Amino acid sequence: MKAHKTTLSVRELQKTIGQWKSRKITDSTVAKLLELLLGMPAYMNEDAVYPVENFYDISKSLKFKNARFLVEAVRQSRAFGIIPADNVYGMSSFYSCLWKEKEKTDDSAETLPVKLPQGNIYNIYTIQDNKNNISSGKTSSAEKSLETARHFFHLINENPIQKAQVFTPLINRFQQEEGLTREDACLNLVYLVNELLVPYFAGQERFMKSTHAGRLCWLNNLLKSAGGQRMQKDAAHAGRQRRIQKLADIRSEQRNNHPLGEFEWTDKESGLRFYDDPLEGVVNIPDEAPPRPGAGAEWNVLSGKWGSVEL
Repeated sequence: MKAHKTTLSVRELQKTIGQWKSRKITDSTVAKLLELLLGMPAYMNEDAVYPVENFYDISKSLKFKNARFLVEAVRQSRAFGIIPADNVYGMSSFYSCLWKEKEKTDDSAETLPVKLPQGNIYNIYTIQDNKNNISSGKTSSAEKSLETARHFFHLINENPIQKAQVFTPLINRFQQEEGLTREDACLNLVYLVNELLVPYFAGQERFMKSTHAGRLCWLNNLLKSAGGQRMQKDAAHAGRQRRIQKLADIRSEQRNNHPLGEFEWTDKESGLRFYDDPLEGVVNIPDEAPPRPGAGAEWNVLSGKWGSVEL
């Protein structure tokens, strides 16, 4: 596969980067867009375009948060040709004009929304009551794609056999590999389905035309593929981040509850009193003990009194 345009002047490149920065595109995103503009053939098809099937892999390779952020950056840059489609991304593919000559039938990036709405991360169109809203027709199509994808996974969950074949092995894997409780493993599955698999399938035009059996086969093959394995790793990572944040929130809440004095804390749920020791970590305080008198006070189990250390 050969590039359509093999040279790019420094002046052109500087102008392009300047335009991106004027549109509030960050330096880190500029670097990612440059890679796409100069060309990433591994993620192109035979027509030298980046197809929707590769959006997830591209977003992971360039370290976008997800495919939605990739699409938003491409639109905001206004530097790529976009082939529109009635899916959640509003496009079947995009391409660099260095690799493919711009077609007159493609949507001009200048006329497309600069930023995706934040309310629904899967819906790239702003829903308005205005009858003149040119995106209203595409909105219903995008929502239909999402509902179809969600319903597909709902049907799996409602069918005991399919649930045992698809969901249970994923839960077991999360539980075993991450050392999780069943509840936390299920939360990983929920993230995998809602945040990764649903938008992935909703973005595929042929998904709407597939039968349930065909979709099941597609899902099973996807989960075994490199892309599916990355999705599972991303779900596990998101679960770890969620649990870390939850522990931090609990710790912060505990450290804000010190009804007996500023040098100790009380757990709201259990009523246990405690303080932090630099060597021993969290030290429990007996219920009958008087309030901790200072930051350097240590509870002496033998004497049943507070002792002090030099700080």
